[in-house]
Amino acid sequence: LGSPRLDWAQLERHRRGILQTRGEMALKTDQGMKIEVLEGFARFLDEHTVEISGKDARTLRFGACVIATGAPAFVPPIPGAKEALATGAAVTSDTVWDLETPPKRLCIIGAGAIGMEMAQMFHDFGAEVLVLEALPRPVAEMEKEVAEQLMAALRKNSPRLTVLTGVQTQEISGSKGDLTVRYRDAEGQEHRHNADLLLIATGKRPDTSALQLERAGVKLGERGAISVDSRCQTNVPHIFAVGDVIGGYMLAHTAGQQGRVAAANLLGERAQYDARKDSGVTFTRPQVAFVGLSGEQAKAAGLDVAEVKVPLSIDAKAMMTGETEGLIKLVADKKTHRIVGVHFLADHADTLVGEAVLMVSAELSLEQVASAIHPHPTQTELFGEMARRLLSRLRRSARNSQ
Repeated sequence: LGSPRLDWAQLERHRRGILQTRGEMALKTDQGMKIEVLEGFARFLDEHTVEISGKDARTLRFGACVIATGAPAFVPPIPGAKEALATGAAVTSDTVWDLETPPKRLCIIGAGAIGMEMAQMFHDFGAEVLVLEALPRPVAEMEKEVAEQLMAALRKNSPRLTVLTGVQTQEISGSKGDLTVRYRDAEGQEHRHNADLLLIATGKRPDTSALQLERAGVKLGERGAISVDSRCQTNVPHIFAVGDVIGGYMLAHTAGQQGRVAAANLLGERAQYDARKDSGVTFTRPQVAFVGLSGEQAKAAGLDVAEVKVPLSIDAKAMMTGETEGLIKLVADKKTHRIVGVHFLADHADTLVGEAVLMVSAELSLEQVASAIHPHPTQTELFGEMARRLLSRLRRSARNSQ
């Protein structure tokens, strides 16, 4: 049959087809609910008026408003970065999809979730990949041990992928296909790296400059994000904001939940968004997933917690499929036994995290999870195993302290 070959054009058709279908489905849903959709660029004239320019130009008066304008990719002030983006020598996580062909040599600035997803993906497509991260450790947003084990797995399974931390990127020069990135490593040594393409994956940052928020009296908080409370309400009582534009977890499902919270409050109900129960998945291989708090976050929030972890290598199903890299870690309150967080490094973390979401969202206890009957052989039985282990440890500790 020969060696597998990447068909970039087919991959692009498949990707764009999914986006097109999903967009059409969303529009049909809106139309079915008699929601009027207008296309254009909006800006506030005052706290009850917006002006729309573009296709559906008009002026609208409103009783209440929800701002959900998202956030563009953030480009740090590195000399040459904006020029490289303008010529196509560099791309962001938004524009990387416009490539006609994948690069053979890729440099990525930023080792967060998006940077590492892209790094492994293009490595799998055959590229030599160098990732430059300014922070002391990569994927700093992940639970520490999960991040460490992910990087160990990448070093083992991705021979053409290199990640450097503590790096200061100093200059970007050259053109598409012949790019040079000058950087200083953690020891202060200067280096020059040549690549076909640069991907700037340094996160997103809200840009509300075109909205004229000052005319509506809406205040901004840190890094240009709109300030809201747990009800997603701004300082102007009838104006709400949701999604990337308010900062925090910049994830699609987060924005969706915040939208439902805002809608409920506009209807007179009492609803709140609780970041301590949010979740996310990073689609590396193995995948990383989380719900709720890490041990560090829980302690910072004033909780007295205990952790338990199990390696995937002890699981029967993982042994059968040969997917034994990774671990699952569970965090629970010592006093109430309430589960406050679950963290994953596993090949099917995107599926496994669903049960953990319900544990944290419903505030289930270790006793409830320990007594649940999980089927064998599945990886979900690890939840019951962890709950029983941690319960046993906490009970022994309680007896010893008496």
